[in-house]
Amino acid sequence: MKLRLSLIIIFLIIWQVASLFVESYLLPSPIKTLNTLLRLADQQLIITVTQSFLRLFVAYLFSMLLSFILGFLSQKWKLFHEAIEIISSSMLKVPNIAYLTFFMLFVGIGTPTIFFTISFSVIPTATLAILATLKQSDKNIIEISDIFKVPFYRRVIYFYTPTIITSLPSIFNLTFSLAFKVMIMAEFIAGMNGLGYKLVEKKASFNMDEVLAYIIVIVISGVLFQKILELLVMRIKRWI
Repeated sequence: MKLRLSLIIIFLIIWQVASLFVESYLLPSPIKTLNTLLRLADQQLIITVTQSFLRLFVAYLFSMLLSFILGFLSQKWKLFHEAIEIISSSMLKVPNIAYLTFFMLFVGIGTPTIFFTISFSVIPTATLAILATLKQSDKNIIEISDIFKVPFYRRVIYFYTPTIITSLPSIFNLTFSLAFKVMIMAEFIAGMNGLGYKLVEKKASFNMDEVLAYIIVIVISGVLFQKILELLVMRIKRWI
């Protein structure tokens, strides 16, 4: 915590010094940016942050649920496991901007394109992480389950699910940052509202103090969104 605070202070000092040697319309000072941020902190900002959060939450939840299902089914059929692993690895190599461009051409701009771009970016990463987690499962338990012909749904409930839940925080840390960055990119290019879209609005008017203020809002929102979802993940672990 102290190190993080120190780094923030150092960054602000460097920013303040740099602003003294650059025109204010290009690089406003931290104080001017903070004043702009306070001025922008109104009901519209809350609506904008809420729009982005709901969009991210729904797309991320859908992506994780589908990844869990694919991970579970991969344990039932070996051929399906190999196919999912190959497809996910291939999808992982596709740039996120390619997904965005594809959905913009076929769906248009707006929430559906952002939703699908987030999902297609997160699903292969989450699926491969789940497959890697399940590979570390206790082989003896699997062999015993085969011997006693334990139904597949019981394996999912009592064996596979607890195994994944144990690694859920690490999977979350791996996938959430990706989902958030993809959302901002998609809103920036194909959005009609949200944090990324607001950044475009401020950039178009070349109000650098407002641009920097919204960048700070995006950073704070990312941290806030992550904390909210982390609490949800911890609550799920307690329930299970």
